[in-house]
Amino acid sequence: MPDTNPLLQAWDLPPWSEVRTEHLVPAITAIITDNRQVIAETILSQSVFPNWDDLVLAIDEIDARLNEALGIIQILSMAKHNDTAWNTAAAACNDAGAQYRSERLSNRPLFEAYRRLANSSIALNFDEPRKAALAKILRKFQLAGIELPLAQREKLARLNLDIDRLEELFLIHLKNANAAWTKHVDDVAVLEGLYPTVKNRLRHLAKEAGHEGWLIPLDENTCQQIMRYAENRALREEYFVAYSTRASDQGPHADEFDNDPVLTLLLSLRHQKAELLGFDNFAQLRLATAAAESTDQVRRFLRRQVTLNTPSLARDTKELQAFALERGLSEVHAWDHEFLAEQLRHHRFPDALKNLRDYFPLDGTLRRFCLFCERLFGIRILEQAEFSRWHNDVRLFEISEHGQTIGHIYLDPYHRKEAPDYAWTGTLRNRRRNAEGRVALPIADLHCNFTPGVDGHPCLLEHQDLRVLFHEWGHCLQHVLTSSPHHNLSGISQLGRDTAEFAGQVFEQWCLSREFLLWLGAHHQSGERLTEARVDAALAALETQTSRQAALLLTGAMFDFEVHRSQGDGRSTQQVFEDVQQEVPHVQLPSYCRFANSFDYMVTGYAASVYAYTWSGVLAIEAFKRFRQDWVFNAQTGRAFREAFFSPGDSRSLLTALEAFLDRPVAEDLFAFSSETVTR
Repeated sequence: MPDTNPLLQAWDLPPWSEVRTEHLVPAITAIITDNRQVIAETILSQSVFPNWDDLVLAIDEIDARLNEALGIIQILSMAKHNDTAWNTAAAACNDAGAQYRSERLSNRPLFEAYRRLANSSIALNFDEPRKAALAKILRKFQLAGIELPLAQREKLARLNLDIDRLEELFLIHLKNANAAWTKHVDDVAVLEGLYPTVKNRLRHLAKEAGHEGWLIPLDENTCQQIMRYAENRALREEYFVAYSTRASDQGPHADEFDNDPVLTLLLSLRHQKAELLGFDNFAQLRLATAAAESTDQVRRFLRRQVTLNTPSLARDTKELQAFALERGLSEVHAWDHEFLAEQLRHHRFPDALKNLRDYFPLDGTLRRFCLFCERLFGIRILEQAEFSRWHNDVRLFEISEHGQTIGHIYLDPYHRKEAPDYAWTGTLRNRRRNAEGRVALPIADLHCNFTPGVDGHPCLLEHQDLRVLFHEWGHCLQHVLTSSPHHNLSGISQLGRDTAEFAGQVFEQWCLSREFLLWLGAHHQSGERLTEARVDAALAALETQTSRQAALLLTGAMFDFEVHRSQGDGRSTQQVFEDVQQEVPHVQLPSYCRFANSFDYMVTGYAASVYAYTWSGVLAIEAFKRFRQDWVFNAQTGRAFREAFFSPGDSRSLLTALEAFLDRPVAEDLFAFSSETVTR
């Protein structure tokens, strides 16, 4: 009888609603068993005279099959977070997948087959993308230690396993720390200043917990709302203390979920891994797949950005302190900065930002944004009505060109307590062409953390939400608009971090364009459009007091890079952070803050790579100059952008693509002298 396990069936779109707990382990076990058989057969047939189709494409197919099945399980796990049986099965699948991948990258005969192909006479006739794909495969083997002696390979395998477990433990501690703290509020006056939709959400949370009143959770979304809008200073202070001491030896739950021992061991193991692979430190190892050339180059770049930002930061700090004095505050604390900055914007530009979000309802904004992308890139984006999904809020968009479907984007728009506490984009399937010429279409999944509308109110986007949506959508389009046929070149997950963030940073630039916002904004009730005067005032307000956020981003990037570069010099993680703070003036945090303990970038794929946001942002600003010159709606420029950055995938460097798009060399001093503000 045929196997009816949905994870073992061929699909164009994932069968989300059909997957059950009992399907998980049998499916992954069967796929890994099949993969091992294919690898064994491939080695037998390809050891002497390897060829592209029967080696590279054959292994790409089995890699993709496992990756896609595990990707489905990962996303479904967010929706089934309270299902113990599911979580147990999913963990077993992830462990089996990790063990198999380690085993595959340790397969010396398979590596030799690839190397023999790369050194063969037929490889001389490969086009550049094919050569790039093959070189990337070999590099992945080498960075996995394939050329190390057996004892060192075994040590590396143990290190990788321990590193994975510590990263998971870090996130578990952080999740538990977030869940451990809530604040119950009986008097709505305590929440003065918060948007009605936020208050409604807090009221619903209290109701779900069996309480009257309002319940304030500990998460990034709520933190942003409290710090920026809550007029109650005591509430801001209490929340700041709880948020900045999560998973640490400080704060309301001191020592309960302390991530310092976890992070200390994790950094040590990463350093050992780097040394085992012949690198001086983990930061240097990470740059092996990045656009940046050396750790010194990254450090100089970050310090230069601090220097460029410091005059603005000094002016903003002085201005904010004067504004605080006018309001009767003799001292500005860490929990006052965002609130006072927002008040100063409103004071300087009255009504410029008031109810601005009313002009950016999620549905209307997304509809117009899709129309813009259609015109800019010559595609069609059609939202689907009937499809299998992992949550009722999930939406699906079909991307087509010349009447042919070329990819899909899933959108999961709202914050849920079981989902990660940040916006992110995943890749369910990379574009690839198999030996028969059949193309597997790319699929991206976009996860936001917006506040859903309640009681008949729509989801309304603040300007920062708009930037988040555009940033992540840029990732999605980069993924689905590639024309690369190569599995390991076509997906955004295949890019180095300082390259991967580029498209998202470019898309954020449209949120700062006067012409674009005039076209995009429409009141969710009346349809009224924004006036030129309102947009100009709003942009001026949004550009006010931005230097502190830039400085905090740079602080995080410098800490992340330095703590991985300098591992073993005798300093604790907290000491490294304090030393970095000394290099960034005017942003000294209270001594009890434990930034590192909740800095989840370091365990979610951005270790020693947070600098990528600023690095790619500098290049994004440079690229967007052409749109400003040609017109931000210029379809010809949009096609050129697509051809330069999206179509090739990872077959050429970001700098090469940028020079092709600008039709001029990129200035050697671009990184050193870029002074425009770059934010996350």
